[in-house]
Amino acid sequence: MTQHDSTPALDAIGAALQEAAAVVDVRSPGEFAKGHVAGAVNIPLFSNEERAEIGTLYKLLGKEQAIHKGLDFMGGKLGEFVQNFEAFKSAPLLVYCARGGMRSSAVVGLLNSLGYRVRQLPGGYKAFRNYALFVLEHHLPPHLIVIHGQTGVGKTLLLQRLANRLDLEDIAQHRSSVFGAVNLQPRTQQQFDAELVAALHRLDYTRPVWVEGESRKIGDVTMPDALRHAMQRSPCVLVTASLETRTARIVAEYGQPGDATKAQCEAALRSLTMPLGHERVEEMITAVRAGDYAPVVRQLLVDYYDHRYAHSMRNYRYDLTVDSEDLDATAAALEAFAAQQADGGAAASASARQTAGRDAG
Repeated sequence: MTQHDSTPALDAIGAALQEAAAVVDVRSPGEFAKGHVAGAVNIPLFSNEERAEIGTLYKLLGKEQAIHKGLDFMGGKLGEFVQNFEAFKSAPLLVYCARGGMRSSAVVGLLNSLGYRVRQLPGGYKAFRNYALFVLEHHLPPHLIVIHGQTGVGKTLLLQRLANRLDLEDIAQHRSSVFGAVNLQPRTQQQFDAELVAALHRLDYTRPVWVEGESRKIGDVTMPDALRHAMQRSPCVLVTASLETRTARIVAEYGQPGDATKAQCEAALRSLTMPLGHERVEEMITAVRAGDYAPVVRQLLVDYYDHRYAHSMRNYRYDLTVDSEDLDATAAALEAFAAQQADGGAAASASARQTAGRDAG
């Protein structure tokens, strides 16, 4: 947690998360699916249906009736519920519900009586959301280096070779393209924020942090404005590669698609009917069905992605341009560049590059 506008409540959230060896979310599976603390385990006190019934009773008949119904639900499954915590008995445990209310307080009291080392997250998930949004506004790395390049040059492959990195597409579980969700489970906005906070805490803020250039949205999630603005002010590296290499890397990334993958690719291709034309899209779908992926990828790069990239990046200026045919050699060159930036070049470079009209969104 930074000192900038921090509050004791937010500091308490950060401290509780740092001290816990395991975090358990006792909300319903539906609540958990919308968003949860990164790494949390869901051991629900009530099912989705039970929670809905209790909520209805609370609104219609009051708190006491809702509590009685909750006790009725728990009566027959209390032993099984407690047994789910056995794996955490020797570790400092943090438990939370929606607002730090009855569900988590009841679980904490029960587990403490059974010899567990457990505490309640102050304010529950709602307080964690406030904490996460604060971090994403005020606790960003002071020095970023942004990797740009056409689709397929290997930006993600390079990030994986760089130690101090922030992989936004991995955090979003989306490749930030028309085909970005193929074989992935994109995260909700709340979960993206939570995973991003966890990723930020793993970084070394004394060194430059590598990040891939992204637009404002990555799939359906939105990048925090503060991070996007910080990226716009940061040193930029342009990565290049031949069309053949780019095509081969994309084909390798998707592997040998089975029927489910092909269906997802076909749906993505059909979404390009307007810019590419019906006849060309149908030809590419036929090739995908036949397992002939390289010509499809090459055509998409030349006729679609490269044009969009050239348009969106026309006002950018780069501090370094590097070829990525040899990924290991390129990663070494990037690490050397980061070391130079860490020695004092970052501030001067960022100041010199601020030009009107530059917008990554």
